[in-house]
This record gives sequence, C-alpha cells and structure tokens, in this order.
Amino acid sequence: MLPLWKVNGTSLYYEVCGQGTSLVFIHSLGLTHEMFEIQKNYFKQSYQTVFLDLRGNGQSGNLKVPVGRVIETQCEDLSLLLGYLGIKKAVIVGVSYGGIIAQKFSNLYPNQVSAIVISDCLSINVRTTMLGKFVSMIDLISSLSYYLPGEFFLRSMKITYYKWDLAYRAIRKGMLQKRSGEWYKQRLAVRGIDFTPFLPQIKVPALCIAGDHSYPVIRQMNETAGLLSNARLQVIEDSCNPSNLCQPQRFNEIVQCFLEDNHLNKGANNYMQGY
Repeated sequence: MLPLWKVNGTSLYYEVCGQGTSLVFIHSLGLTHEMFEIQKNYFKQSYQTVFLDLRGNGQSGNLKVPVGRVIETQCEDLSLLLGYLGIKKAVIVGVSYGGIIAQKFSNLYPNQVSAIVISDCLSINVRTTMLGKFVSMIDLISSLSYYLPGEFFLRSMKITYYKWDLAYRAIRKGMLQKRSGEWYKQRLAVRGIDFTPFLPQIKVPALCIAGDHSYPVIRQMNETAGLLSNARLQVIEDSCNPSNLCQPQRFNEIVQCFLEDNHLNKGANNYMQGY
C-alpha cells in the first residue's frame, strides 16, 4: 500500500526511512522524490530521512490552488506532514525548486526547522534589470514548451548533461512523465519571488551548494548565503544543477560534514508513525 496521505484538499506521497535526526528532502521542479535515491541509501543509515512528492508532482495529488498560493500551500502541506509524522524539528534539504520551498518554509514555520540545506536555487527572481527582462522574454517565448512532448527536448538535454549520466536519466524521466500544466504553474509561482527581506531573520545553520558549471547559480547562492544569518557556501567541482545527481558522493559528504559541524548528527526525534 502506497504511503499516500490526504491533506489540505489533495494527497501527498511520502516515504520515511531510518532513525535519528530528521532530514527532509525536497525535489526539483518536474522531478520527484526519486531524485534522492542515492541520498536515501546514504543517510538512512544514521538519520531519519523523509521524502515526498510536492502537490502537483509525482504520485501526489493536484495543486488545486492559484499561482500566487502555490509555494505557501506546498509549505503548509509539509508542515502538516511533519506534524502527522510526529517530527518536531527537521533539517530541510531542498534542491533547485526544493531550495525555494526550503527557504519559504523556514520563514513560515521556523519552529519546525533545525537547519536548512539549499542547492542550485535562487532567493530572488529579478525582472527589472536587463538580464531580468531578457529572461522574461525567453520565458514568454518558451512558455508553450511546457506543453510540448518531453521527447522534444531530450537531444539538447543529453548534450547538456553528457558528463552526468545519472542527472540526465533523472531529468529525462521527469520530462517524459511531466504534468505539464502543474509544472508550468509552479514555474510561474517562482517568477515573482523575493525572499531577501526575510532571509536575515532565518537564524538556523544554513548550507548553500552550487555546481561550478553554473556561474549564475553560484552568484545566486553566494548572495543568498550572504543574506542568511548563519550560512556558508560550498561550490562542488565538475557539477551542474542538480548537484546531488551530478556529484552525489561529494554532495553527500558536504551535507554530512555540515550536519556534524552543527551537531545535528546525534539524537533521535520523538517520532510516531501516524497511521
């Protein structure tokens, strides 16, 4: 029987493995909890690991909310899920879109967060600069691409990720199985974000990760780390977005060191499976 939980007018698919300090992994846009398979096998030996498909993705239910409420509602889902599982505090690990959710969740539900790890993401989507206007134009031109068959993009994706077969295979699967309308709706939700006002208020330890093949992402992650009160930036060599798939071993080692440095690798939460 699938661990599918009815919540907030939809359903959430989730998995829980291991015992100890809770780590919650939040996936990239268009992908699912499956992108963290290597992280699950690595961290479940010493931690309680939680994986979920955000509403509108994977095996979870429909978004059923307007664009302006997507991110907040997905954060609310996560808060309710942690309560359902009896997890008082957790380390939130988000990659790409998952990193956006991790930042917003830390702002909305600080009492449920012991630390955050955000990888290959942004904290502000500026549209007023020349670069921002150019990106807006590209978004407008490419908006219809979300409704094109996934096969349309596979050749260019294979060229981009020729060095990182694991990442390519995960992205390929996501493209072929995408839920086009909900994917695009989440992309629209990201267009207006600006987390810079509340980032300095996040006091928990934070780790920002970026692959060295993505200079714009490095710049974004560096700016985010500078705004957070207690953060450091780690650039992974020979990596791209998503870093956990391009260089999974190095990603795991960096996260492990962060947890140990902040004494988050010991002790267990009060955990009670909510069946």
